[in-house]
Amino acid sequence: MVVIINEDMVTNVEEYLPLAKAFAEDAVKNDKGCISMEVLVDENTPGKVLYLSHFETEEDFKNHAQGDTFKKHVEGLGKYFISAKDYVFKQA
Repeated sequence: MVVIINEDMVTNVEEYLPLAKAFAEDAVKNDKGCISMEVLVDENTPGKVLYLSHFETEEDFKNHAQGDTFKKHVEGLGKYFISAKDYVFKQA
């Protein structure tokens, strides 16, 4: 299993969150190997939204990032997107 922390900076958290939550739910239901995905807000840093995800393998995560669910939601999410960083952690 791998844990992915995706740190996004967005222009409008209130408008972004419903889209992010819909994306996360869709990924868990439809993307191979996506065990869970939570959307979290950093209340101390305006505009920072985190996705905390668990995937069976790093390959599953990479496929998710190139897959249909991502493509379906990227246009809506992209309206608010400034930047992102991905952190990949493997079980020790």
